[in-house]
Amino acid sequence: MVKTTKKTLGYNKKKRILIIVFGSLLIILIAARIALPYILLKFVNNELNQIPGYQGKVDDIEVALIRGAYIIKGIQLNKTGGNIPVPFFSADKTNISIEWHALLHGAIVAQIIVTNPVLNFVKGPTEATSQTTVDKSWVDVVNKLIPFKLNRFEVNKGEIHYRDYHSSPTVDIFMQKTHIVAENLTNTEHNKDSLPATVLATADIYGGQLNVNVHINPFTISPTFEMKATLTSTNITDFNNFFKAYGKFDVKKGSLSVYTEAAAKDNKIIGYTKPIIKDLQVLDLEQDAKNPGHLIWQSLIALTAWVFKNHPNDQLATKIDFAGEIKGPNISIWALIGQTLRNAFIQALYPSLENSITIKQVDEVKGKKPLLKRIFGKKSTQ
Repeated sequence: MVKTTKKTLGYNKKKRILIIVFGSLLIILIAARIALPYILLKFVNNELNQIPGYQGKVDDIEVALIRGAYIIKGIQLNKTGGNIPVPFFSADKTNISIEWHALLHGAIVAQIIVTNPVLNFVKGPTEATSQTTVDKSWVDVVNKLIPFKLNRFEVNKGEIHYRDYHSSPTVDIFMQKTHIVAENLTNTEHNKDSLPATVLATADIYGGQLNVNVHINPFTISPTFEMKATLTSTNITDFNNFFKAYGKFDVKKGSLSVYTEAAAKDNKIIGYTKPIIKDLQVLDLEQDAKNPGHLIWQSLIALTAWVFKNHPNDQLATKIDFAGEIKGPNISIWALIGQTLRNAFIQALYPSLENSITIKQVDEVKGKKPLLKRIFGKKSTQ
């Protein structure tokens, strides 16, 4: 028979206390883990409803503690009071997590990956029936939802719409298969370049391809960036509801390409946009003759396009230069007309980026050339 001593009894008592303590902690941790998604769900829904004029809703939240993440499922943000039939923003999944790659650079930062998001800009006759701007409140809410500074942002399979439910016909212009990647937003890579962060975006727009490449400085108060963007070979007939609603005409054939460069800093911006329409056909006598008034209007538009078209290249094009304050850059109407005439009668604009805009040019002040020389003077064919 084993003899029980006071020492043995004391040891057993301490052992039971430790088991009770650790067992209690384990139960608390398990309970906390079970309750955490519900706590987060209530927190996120509450924060979304702090945005003035909008009501937010999240279906569910999944927590992945091992990789330091939580996933917001089925998010929707709807404008209140305006009876707008589509949410301003919705997404199937929003993954908010620690960016493990940044740990290699000694930084603890966050990343957001959004899957199947849809953003709807809506134009209406009143402010209540429109949703066309992103308020600062959105940024404040996002900052509250992430545990650390945001360093990487990615969008997969997104859609962006411009809608007008009050026009005739109704308008829905959109881009799809949108992919956006913004990286090094907190400069965890210790990039010494003046524009250390990058934003790359691609999207499909009616058979055309959009490509955007932006280098930015996310630490400045005013926007500081260099941007190059191209939209190539978009089927212009898919914009016919837009043309009918706002221009009372339609297009039978044509493709649109747009080439843009811009740079900005210290609330100033410089750049250009070069739209080029090829193989344009506006008039169809058999189809348009059904409405005499419509036929006359279509004929005037077709005649104008024919006059300003560069016939050897079968393209209608211009180049819109802009410079000045970001809120209202100066655009010369005379220069715009001159570029259109130049493309038509002197030398066709080349369908490509010119690679002529850098951030250094924002500070440059050049003397103006005489008006006619600015319009018709020798320029690059690009």
